[in-house]
Amino acid sequence: MPRMNSDLGISLIVLGAGLSAIGYLILNSTPVLVLGIAVLIMGLLAAWGEGSLDRTQLELARSGWSNISALLESIGTASRAIYLPSSATEAGTSMALVPLVRPEPPSIRLPRGGFAIRYGSEGETGILLYTPGSIAVSKCLSVGAIGGDVATSLTNCLVNHLTVARGVTATPSEDGITVVIRDSRVGGELYGNELTRAILGSPTASLVASVAAESLNSPVVIESEEVRGGRDVVIRLRVIGHGP
Repeated sequence: MPRMNSDLGISLIVLGAGLSAIGYLILNSTPVLVLGIAVLIMGLLAAWGEGSLDRTQLELARSGWSNISALLESIGTASRAIYLPSSATEAGTSMALVPLVRPEPPSIRLPRGGFAIRYGSEGETGILLYTPGSIAVSKCLSVGAIGGDVATSLTNCLVNHLTVARGVTATPSEDGITVVIRDSRVGGELYGNELTRAILGSPTASLVASVAAESLNSPVVIESEEVRGGRDVVIRLRVIGHGP
C-alpha cells in the first residue's frame, strides 16, 4: 500500500503541475490554476504520507477535492462517471468519462488528452479523468493480474497484488455485477461528502469499477455502494456497453 500511495502522489504532482502551467500560461484561467495547485498539494500529501494520511493531512487533502467538486458543479454536471477500459481511450489507459450532455457510453475511442474533450459524430462533450482505479489497473495489467473473469481479476488485483482488501466476491446479475469487498484498506474519507464522491464513487468503488471495466472490456457505472459491518463495502455495477 505505501508503494501505491507513492506512485499516486507522483502522478498527482505531475498532473497538478501541468494543470497549473496550462491555467496560468495558456488559458489564463484562475479556476484551472487553482485546481492545478490543489491537485499538486494532494500529490505532495499522498507521496509524503507513505501509506496512510493522518487526520490533519486528510483535512488538507479534502481542500483539493473541494476544488474538483466546485469545477464539476460549475460546469453543471451530476452524471455518474462511466468507467472505461484502456482499449476505449487513445492513451491506452483506464479512465473515467463524466458526460456533460448524454450519459450514454461513447462508441468510439476517446481522444488523448485530459479534462474537457469532444467525441462522437455529434460533438458530445465530457470530462475525461484519471481516478484511483486508473493506477490500480495499470499496476495489475503489468503483472498479468487482470483477465477475462471479473471475480478472478478483482481477487488477483485487489487482494493478491495490491493487498488493499482481504477478500472479494462478485455475483453477476442481468445487467451488472454486485461486488463485496471484505475489509477494505482504502480510506473512504478522502472525498468527504463532496460532489466528486457522488460522481466518481468512493476510492474503493473506483478501484472495483476500473478493474471490472478492464476485465469485461466494457464501460461500467457505479450504481450504488454501501458499507456493511464496518469495513466491508458492497458495490453494485451496471454494465452499459460492449467492448470497442
